[in-house]
Amino acid sequence: MKHRERILWICGIFVALGVGFFFAPTKASAISEEAEKYLLNLHEVVNFIENDYVDPPVEKKIYVGAIQGALQSLGDPHSRFLDTEEFAELQNETKGSFGGIGVEVSFQENAFVIIAPIEGTPAWKAGLLPQDRIIEINGKSTKAVSLSDSINMMRGEVGSSVTMKIERKGIKEPITVNLVRELIQIKYIRSSYFEKEKTGYIKLVQFMGRENTKKEFIKHLENLKVKGADKLVLDLRMNPGGLLDLAIDLADLFLSPGLEIVSVKGRGGSLVRSYKSEKSNEKYLDLPVVILLNNGSASASEILAGALKDNKRAKVVGTQSFGKGSVQSIFPLSNGTGVAITIQKYYTPSGVSIHGKGITPDFIINPIQASDDDRFNLEKAIKKNLIRPFLEKTPEYNETAVKNFQNLLREEKLSISDSVAKLFLYNEMRQNSSNAPNLELDLQLAEAIRILKE
Repeated sequence: MKHRERILWICGIFVALGVGFFFAPTKASAISEEAEKYLLNLHEVVNFIENDYVDPPVEKKIYVGAIQGALQSLGDPHSRFLDTEEFAELQNETKGSFGGIGVEVSFQENAFVIIAPIEGTPAWKAGLLPQDRIIEINGKSTKAVSLSDSINMMRGEVGSSVTMKIERKGIKEPITVNLVRELIQIKYIRSSYFEKEKTGYIKLVQFMGRENTKKEFIKHLENLKVKGADKLVLDLRMNPGGLLDLAIDLADLFLSPGLEIVSVKGRGGSLVRSYKSEKSNEKYLDLPVVILLNNGSASASEILAGALKDNKRAKVVGTQSFGKGSVQSIFPLSNGTGVAITIQKYYTPSGVSIHGKGITPDFIINPIQASDDDRFNLEKAIKKNLIRPFLEKTPEYNETAVKNFQNLLREEKLSISDSVAKLFLYNEMRQNSSNAPNLELDLQLAEAIRILKE
């Protein structure tokens, strides 16, 4: 049986997607003399707190804080304490359609760090980005609450709202966003055909849908070939990962039998397992491939990209990926709690650890990026309620729509660069349409197609 992934879908925030979980029995082992000294210190400190601290302490907080401190000392955000609610939810593996905001996050340094917003969800529409730090939820600091409490604060009925304060690199002041929860029903795959370039394009939003996604992927690929595609761009940007099995299955489609896809190693670099491509009738060995990555590509996305890159089966274009490639074991504790401990890491065929490093593209191409002034003026346009009425009157993206939008901005004395205004408008209008990717606005995709022509 292939490696199993346990996925926790919780109301629009995907926690630990693409990271393997194993439920393991508790183990007891002798501790060193050094450890005994500090354990004695811990008991002494707790005794002083309970007897001498100015305010009566809550015992649970003392001991949970000590446990969390021990785990934080590892410097690994994925090794964490699970209270009774979190542990029960992880065992139940809640998944499916849900009301939420649509981001995958990692809990690091007492804050939620966004790995990627899922395309088409409220978080994506609001412009949340990878590496954004969620520091407040509904006015309450994330430093002051547990992981499960923070998750509960982002839960709610479809149509209800949640306010979050975001810290973003390069922006001095925190950004406040108001999101309306939606029923998240993700379409995992979409495709387009660039007739002039004879190039197929497949966008994979997540590595989810164990039973159907591989079949759908092959169906899209076959349809593109029928149209005349003899090259493929596989877009894994903003794909936070998902099922390891699916990443292996998709890599297998493009690799000759017997090639390594990914290996799993434990303490000291000891090899736990190596996954290799197998013999199959479903092979696309002669199809040139370019993969698109960015800093929202994580986990299974990095495994697939690393496998094809290292086996010289595909070129990678874009920016450095997130760097999320570890396996957690879930150890049950007393009183219905548990602890997640990182026990293994994923390595690409060339022996490089994905975790904390990510995949480096063969061709580093930055996308169109908004300046601080662009962001400020776009935010003013949104606050003035200029965007939604304009979109309601404008059915599709074209040159006329662009000119009208630019005129609207000029009338309101909002200076936004042409490329950023076009990209913003295109993305806003694409939410409700099936428009193909725009090569003028998508610099990374344009470069991928150029490379495939060579």
